[in-house]
Amino acid sequence: MPGRRKKVAMLPVPVLRFIEGYVNGHPCFYVEELQAELRQRYSAAVSKFSASSILRVLKFELGLSRKVLERRAREAVPREIEDFMAKMDCWYQYPEQLVFVDETSKNGLDSMRRYAWSARGTRAIVRVPFARGKRVSILAACDVTGFIGWQSTPETFTRLKFHRAFVKSVLPHLTPWPLPRSIVVIDNARIHMYAELEQAVHACDAILLYLPPYCPQFNPIEVMFGQLKRWLTRHANLAFPLYPELVLKVAMRSCIRTEEIGVNLFRHCGYGEAGLDTTVFERDLDVSGDRGEGGNRA
Repeated sequence: MPGRRKKVAMLPVPVLRFIEGYVNGHPCFYVEELQAELRQRYSAAVSKFSASSILRVLKFELGLSRKVLERRAREAVPREIEDFMAKMDCWYQYPEQLVFVDETSKNGLDSMRRYAWSARGTRAIVRVPFARGKRVSILAACDVTGFIGWQSTPETFTRLKFHRAFVKSVLPHLTPWPLPRSIVVIDNARIHMYAELEQAVHACDAILLYLPPYCPQFNPIEVMFGQLKRWLTRHANLAFPLYPELVLKVAMRSCIRTEEIGVNLFRHCGYGEAGLDTTVFERDLDVSGDRGEGGNRA
């Protein structure tokens, strides 16, 4: 607009460039840590620069915001991610082809609500059992529509139990490639890596692919397990500790409400509607092994 004063930067350009580099190298920093570093390096320019002023610079000058941290395993190997991308690129065409398989376990504490209402200035206290209740292990398979097959056991899955559950609850849903539900994706846990599993999947003319080690971010079922836990908390916080198997029969069908949610979730993990979204995988290649949590300086 005519007559409007031109916006002037709050800090000299070299200081701004230093802050950008600091954020890239130490993304988990506290503002006080950045403030101390600035005062040590640029005492004259920032001697009266408060923490609130630094926050304004981060937000308005550099366009940054503070987010919930997404952790990535330092043990993740870029070559393994690249190999997975290459194998997936040979077979994957659209999200409906994919079936992800994994195990989880739940007990009564997983359905406990964490918040309650009370008068201002008073604590919210509810008397609940501290016992964990019955523990249930679940083998589940999902596609873009949600969970399509599952089996639970009060014990931990061994390789034999896993195979029996897979054959009973997952295998009937598979179809020949390139039809929907024709690519099985599973992590590389030891109980998953055996010849009989590959033979069972290939007998359906389907494809079996293993995720790269330490890369749960490429597995949408991990988020669906989180949706399952939220459903238990909202709808079955009292019933699940008493009747876990019965509640799961309803919860597994109900926790993913629409196919649109599943499609968006798959896209978020890198599985686009017309092939892999390589930018998702390349972003993890950039951070794999480069740094840890990046908070404190040595």
